[in-house]
Amino acid sequence: MIYTVELNFSDPDREEEWNAWYETYLMKLVSLPGLNTAQRFRAVAPETVTWRYLALYSIESLDVYQSEAYRSIGGGGNASLAYKGLITRRRNVYEGIERVPTLTENGRILFCEDAPHGFDLEDILFLPLAAGSGRQKAGATELDGKPERRAIAVSNAETVGRLNLTQKEGLAVYAPITKRHE
Repeated sequence: MIYTVELNFSDPDREEEWNAWYETYLMKLVSLPGLNTAQRFRAVAPETVTWRYLALYSIESLDVYQSEAYRSIGGGGNASLAYKGLITRRRNVYEGIERVPTLTENGRILFCEDAPHGFDLEDILFLPLAAGSGRQKAGATELDGKPERRAIAVSNAETVGRLNLTQKEGLAVYAPITKRHE
């Protein structure tokens, strides 16, 4: 299952500091049993999407968020308290994919909400995702449970440009800003 965190950060003067902090935090997260991969992304065309940042995690189950190990590294928002008033986010878990694929600098993640099975696009295969839970407290984390259905695809910068995908309504395109941590 994958855990998604979609975020906006409201203070441009502290954004570089926040991104550096988040990179360090990803390395702590993947040290936890049951949390297998972590990678962050930024919207390619932020003016066309609701969420500027995306973090994707491969997890075995929601049990990771109930562990003492997760709480001890500040999981559930405690680690990011210094940025609390600057972050808005939406969190959810999805079934339909077990492990987030590795994306290099040229890779792109495509997310759509309004088309839960994706779009019929040349050279792109969407996988439908179903929310693994509704709105709930999952240990030290709070899940929004929305959207209940969406689709994800992996592509590359060239295909995104050739198909002009940053302008397709209902489609968010993200580029990696960190390496994949395992």
